Amino acid sequence: MSQACSLPAAPTFLTCLLDTLTEGALGIDGQHLITYANRAACCLLGYPAQALCGASLHSLLQPRRADGSAYPPEQSPFAWLERGGAFCFIEDVFWQANGQALDVEITANPLRPGEPGAGAVVIFRDIAERKSNQAALLKAFQDLDTLNERLEQAHGQLLQNEKLASVGQLAAGMAHEINNPIGFVSSNLGSLDKHIQALLRLIEHYEVLERDGALAAPQLESLALLKRSIDYDYLREDVQDLLQESRQGVERVRRIVKSLKDFSREGVEYQWGEIDLHHCLESTLDVLAREFDGRCELHREYGDIPPVFCLASEINQVFMSVLLNAAQSIQTQGRITVRTTLEGERVVISIEDSGCGIAPEVLPNIFDPFFTTRPVGQGSGLGLSVAYGTVQRHGGDIEVLSTPGAGTRVRILLPLRGGAAHLQGGKP
Repeated sequence: MSQACSLPAAPTFLTCLLDTLTEGALGIDGQHLITYANRAACCLLGYPAQALCGASLHSLLQPRRADGSAYPPEQSPFAWLERGGAFCFIEDVFWQANGQALDVEITANPLRPGEPGAGAVVIFRDIAERKSNQAALLKAFQDLDTLNERLEQAHGQLLQNEKLASVGQLAAGMAHEINNPIGFVSSNLGSLDKHIQALLRLIEHYEVLERDGALAAPQLESLALLKRSIDYDYLREDVQDLLQESRQGVERVRRIVKSLKDFSREGVEYQWGEIDLHHCLESTLDVLAREFDGRCELHREYGDIPPVFCLASEINQVFMSVLLNAAQSIQTQGRITVRTTLEGERVVISIEDSGCGIAPEVLPNIFDPFFTTRPVGQGSGLGLSVAYGTVQRHGGDIEVLSTPGAGTRVRILLPLRGGAAHLQGGKP
């Protein structure tokens, strides 16, 4: 332990008392030259007492700030001593003998003029641990704020999911309700077609009588006037077109309702089974038809694939998330290609778009929960995350290849019996 240097004629008792302090104690004269250093000061600063005594406090301990920039003496808190003032608990930095910065809390009090070594007594303590704890506490608070924000987002998303679940139940119920009127409208159109055909045959018979002169002149003139007033020739042609278009419209509504019911899989959410993935794809494409309309040219390249043992409602949701992202990546006009192939014991569903692509620095994060590149309120960041988890649960994988400005290809790989392994509690 380095011995403390003493003020001239300093009482032995005072010196011993100062050496018992855990804080560093320095005596300085009117020119801020160090006249005394206790044992704690020597230990904290790494200097022997002989090196400290007689040295300029500023030149030795405060030549620069913590960031390495020059530290003018007039900007140091010790400048207050020149005006006879004291200061307490000022946080600053002293530089140790090894060149390391020491965070300190300083208190300085001027001595009465006429006392030996008159100047000031400086007490300082090492606050590095305290600052480290404060920084850790601040980071903990920041992490807590971040966690609270994420919890808020998660809560909002859960509420949104609950709303969507309600909408899904409502849609499934509406599908059942719509099926009934669509059924009798379709049946009525069939009957109406038969009736109109019969009436047209009757009218044709009257036309034959008209041509053969079987009707009197007044009746013929009346019929001709009526035909002209109702535009008979146009009605006779148009009624067939109207019936055909109506049948097509009803069939389209029936197919949409069926796709909606197949997509929602009401009542079989947790039923695993052998599923035709082409049927799942078509149901999803029908539900998303509005997203593609006018912007996306859709190409189907379906291969010969066997059924896959899976949970249809969850796989439909995977297709929904990937196809929706593909459609939204196309700003004006583009192409989406859906391709299915069999690779060994796995079915591969490839969904390729000609959209904007994904930046390389973003690509590793696309499956992270709550990660989204869309503006606030336009994306939850859960679609692809849930899709990835679902495919993993089926023993499969998702591969993404993307080139900014050229499009993205997503490959969904599903083992033929991956779901069965999951149900048995094993790994596919």
